[in-house]
Amino acid sequence: MTQRGARCALAGAVVSSVLFVLAASHAQDSAGSVDAEPLLERAELRARLDELDAAEADFLEAIELITAADGEFAAALIRAYHGLAQVLAARGDYPEAVTVLGEARHVSHRNSGLFNLEQIELLDMLSEIYEQAGDTREAQRQQVEGLTIAQRHFGADDAGVVPYHFKLARYYELARMRGLAREQYHAALDIVRDDPDSTPDDELVPLTELVRIDTLTGATSRARRELEERLQSTLAAPAATRAEAYAVLGDTELADGDREQARDYYAQAYAAFSDPVAADTYFSAPRLINFVPPPSPVDWGRRRNAAYAWGSITASFGITADGKTERIRIVFADPPGLMETGYARRLAEAVFRPRLVAGLPLATSRLRFSHEFRHFVPDED
Repeated sequence: MTQRGARCALAGAVVSSVLFVLAASHAQDSAGSVDAEPLLERAELRARLDELDAAEADFLEAIELITAADGEFAAALIRAYHGLAQVLAARGDYPEAVTVLGEARHVSHRNSGLFNLEQIELLDMLSEIYEQAGDTREAQRQQVEGLTIAQRHFGADDAGVVPYHFKLARYYELARMRGLAREQYHAALDIVRDDPDSTPDDELVPLTELVRIDTLTGATSRARRELEERLQSTLAAPAATRAEAYAVLGDTELADGDREQARDYYAQAYAAFSDPVAADTYFSAPRLINFVPPPSPVDWGRRRNAAYAWGSITASFGITADGKTERIRIVFADPPGLMETGYARRLAEAVFRPRLVAGLPLATSRLRFSHEFRHFVPDED
């Protein structure tokens, strides 16, 4: 954990009185003035305009107003704390932002119970702040806690938990923990299958996600045959759900090198829409199939506990009708000279789902692809 990450982890232990001391020291004398709603609106606008000091002052004044009027556990404080935490995080004051979000969760618990779903938005923000501070372990813990809260709210085997398994799976995918992502998709599928009120249609989405992630990782997918079978008996599923399922099967065939079978699946995907305009819109742009970004030194775990920052890279290339990349060119990299070769090589190896017009795959030129990566911050002399 970095020094800043350690500070963030400790910030949650700061007592709530600290926050109110801050509020008292920043808030203006508001007796007989505006109520909290327009003040919160102004604070949120100033935050969007990056006027952070003014936004902070407004949020603190709103906190004082609400507390004076309705007490320290007023539900309206959650919005004010959330906005204040965003301002603090934008300024890099991560420990303080964590403290404020802790207060927001405390108020949320007092008003709606320990396992209310509204607090998951606060956990998402906490996760983002820990990620920005370099504490990826704590960031992950916040995401897992969100699922735990949903399980306590609904029951671990209730269908209401399924979207939260999907949410955690997407987080794991972004964090390159694809094995853990697959576990979440499989857990969602098991819940759907055991739910007496579910239908075969409900299995399409988790099966599609399992096939998609197996194609991404190059694994043999047992879910592939199950998805094919479900598509033969699920005629009432939404058009977009059926279309994506067929398209993912096409992606698998294309990644395996069977272009003819891929074209057949893509044609069925297009035909899942009764409206050709809707189909053209849905398949108007190429989609990633099996591109895996190259690992950076941070991903390899070198220089453990060293501070890191986020860099970015942008490539320009074309996609053939068979999903192959061509004319790859790195047009931007920050910092330069670190990841260009790796990204160009991975893009050359990758397969993309081509865009579809009238059900047929077509080439696309002059695409731009941007991606972020982590790199170590140089040591200061």
